Amino acid sequence: MAKSGVPHISAGIYDADEMAAMENAIEAVCSELGIKRNDKKSRERIAGHVMRSWASGRRMPLNLVQAGLESVTRIEA
Repeated sequence: MAKSGVPHISAGIYDADEMAAMENAIEAVCSELGIKRNDKKSRERIAGHVMRSWASGRRMPLNLVQAGLESVTRIEA
């Protein structure tokens, strides 16, 4: 099995479906922004925002992607 490029998502905290939903959102954001797998700092920042969105109950895929994109726009502002 290939190792995921998504940091900080632990199987002990989330079930497989939850992990897949967050990973899909993180990958969508990274793909849209051209963030490479080896850019761990950017990916961790995006993952953190996606995970906070999940924890706050905003779990629809569009909400997760929006949270990931907002992590980048806050830094650029």
